[in-house]
Amino acid sequence: MKRLAIALLALLACSGAESIAQKYEGGITADPINLQNKSTDVLGQPFKYPQGTPSITPLNVMLGAHKETDWHKHSVPMWVYVKEGTFTVDYGSKGKKVVKKGMSYMEAINWCHKGINGRQEAKAIVFYMGQLGTANHIPCKRK
Repeated sequence: MKRLAIALLALLACSGAESIAQKYEGGITADPINLQNKSTDVLGQPFKYPQGTPSITPLNVMLGAHKETDWHKHSVPMWVYVKEGTFTVDYGSKGKKVVKKGMSYMEAINWCHKGINGRQEAKAIVFYMGQLGTANHIPCKRK
């Protein structure tokens, strides 16, 4: 039985399974959050971090039931983690994507889009990875 347990642990370690919590000293554990498109944004475009003095802006975002954002774009990388609910992001000619609780992704950079919510409030944590003097959120007109 001990050999089976060791073999299973070795197999999991070699498989690169990200679902196992990392244990740190002092009783701290860290569960990984799955990130779609780790080196590209949600539209498959590669992104780079801005040059200059970093300015990280974390936000708790709530989109009310039956509400939608204006058309806008982001000039810096922005990570999104959906805490509650489901909403749709309309990317115009690039289509629409439905995002649900537990999903995380890098939002489109320099591409006009808007968020559209359904019947229930949706909540997300957002991190702008910007730089001082650069706008994170820019209004735009649908093309």
